[in-house]
Amino acid sequence: MRVAIGIALVLALLGTIPSLSQARRALLCEETVSVGLGQGESAPAGLRAQPIPTRTFSLILNREMLNLIFAGRTEFYECQEVYYRGEGRRRTNTIKCQNATNFFTLDLAGLNFGKSQLNPEDQTEIRFSYGTCKPI
Repeated sequence: MRVAIGIALVLALLGTIPSLSQARRALLCEETVSVGLGQGESAPAGLRAQPIPTRTFSLILNREMLNLIFAGRTEFYECQEVYYRGEGRRRTNTIKCQNATNFFTLDLAGLNFGKSQLNPEDQTEIRFSYGTCKPI
């Protein structure tokens, strides 16, 4: 009986080790490309894509929450894991996060991200950027 309990405890601990290693992770991220909409004369409705200066920011994440820290400001995101569509519903190494009008997707294996801001009330507040992160 003691052996069975010991084996169960060891298996339970081994099953939680990967999630504990990623429980709280600090990353430094740099945008590679950043694009937004701006006023233009040649495009319909006066809007056209314009490059935005790239930024560097910090992330603190776990599988449920993400804090993005930039220029003394912190944005909080709620996160969930991404699953493959289909019968197996297998997990991927990607999390998707959202707060109000901002969306953030992070590949935990390659540490690549995609960030977008979509505001349906103001067409000029649409931005998209992607880049890479590295552990601090």
